[in-house]
Amino acid sequence: MPLSIENSSNIETSIAIELCQYHPYYLLGETIWRIGALLCVLLGMPGHVIVVIIMLNSRNRRQPVCLYFATIAIFEFIYLIIVFWLWCASLSLVRDPRAVLTCGVYYSLTIGSSNVSTLLLAAASIDRLLIVVYPSRYSIFVTRTKALVKIIFIIIFVFILIIQYHFSFYYSYLYNICEYYSYAQLWHGKIWPLIRLALLAFVPCLIICICSFVILKNRYYRRPSATSETTGTRHMRTASLLLVIYSIYYTISVMPLNILQFFHSYFFNDDTAGKTTEINCLKFSQWKMLMKFCMLLMAINYSNKFIVHYLVSMQFRRYVWNLFRKITSIPERNNKRTRSIEGSSYL
Repeated sequence: MPLSIENSSNIETSIAIELCQYHPYYLLGETIWRIGALLCVLLGMPGHVIVVIIMLNSRNRRQPVCLYFATIAIFEFIYLIIVFWLWCASLSLVRDPRAVLTCGVYYSLTIGSSNVSTLLLAAASIDRLLIVVYPSRYSIFVTRTKALVKIIFIIIFVFILIIQYHFSFYYSYLYNICEYYSYAQLWHGKIWPLIRLALLAFVPCLIICICSFVILKNRYYRRPSATSETTGTRHMRTASLLLVIYSIYYTISVMPLNILQFFHSYFFNDDTAGKTTEINCLKFSQWKMLMKFCMLLMAINYSNKFIVHYLVSMQFRRYVWNLFRKITSIPERNNKRTRSIEGSSYL
C-alpha cells in the first residue's frame, strides 16, 4: 500500500530506529524495558491468578467490590501476556504480536485492557466510598447485580471506543510497525489522544484519588476514645493512608504515557511544511527512552495489585495463607470468624 505524506511520522520512526538504535539513550531504554518487563510478568501474572482465586471463592464472589477486583485482575493478566509477548519478540524468540494479531487486535488488548482496568478501579473506589461513609445504607446502592451491570457496561463502553483501531491501523511488514491510514491522521494525531487522556486517564484517576482522600478523612474524623480504640481501628486508618498513597502512585504511573503523546512533534522535529528534515538521534533516543520508561510504569502498576491487596487488607492476607496451607497440605488453624473483604479496608 503506498504511503502518503500523512504517514511521514511513521516512516521517520522506522528510519530513525535504523539510524539511532545504538545511541546510549536508546540502548538504555531497551535495557530498562527488557529487565523491568520480565520482572513485571514474573511477579504480576502469578499474583493476578491468586487474586482471582481469592476474589471468586465461595464467600467473596457474593461481595460486589470483589467482583471488580477479580475482573481487574483478569484484564491486567491479559495486559501482562502481551507485555511478555513483546519481551519475547524483542529478543527475536517469537514473531511480533502486531504481525500475528493485527494492529487492531493488538491495540484492543493492550489499550483496551488498561482502560478497562482504570475505569473498573474508579467504579470500585466509588462503591468502597459508599460502604465506608454509609455503612448502614450502602446496600441500597452497592449490590452484586449493580456491580455486574457496571462491569459489563464499562467493558462494552471501552470496546466501542477502541473499535476504531481496527479501521485506522495496519501492520507494515516493510517497517515492522503499526501505521495509521491517511484518513486517520487528524483523529489519531490530535483528537483521540486528548479524549484518551481526559476521559480514560485523568477523570478516573481523579475519582480514585478523591475517593481515597474522603475515606481517609472519614477514618480519622471518627476518632474513638483511647480506651475504645482497637487494633482493627488502627489498621483501618493505616490502610486508608496506604490507599491514598497508592491512588497518587496510580495516577503518576498512568498519566505520563498519555501526556507524552502530545510532545511527539518536539522529539521528532516535525516539519509543518512537509519537508524532509534530518533526524535528531538524541531527541529520538530520548523519546524512545521516555516511552519505554512510561510503558514500564504502567506494566509495574498492572503487576503489583497482589502486593497492594496483601499490604492493605488483613482479610486478604488471611485468605492467602489459607490458600497456601491448602496447596502445601499444612493443617489450617481454627481462626475466628471475620468480616468479609467488602467490609474491611481493602483495595
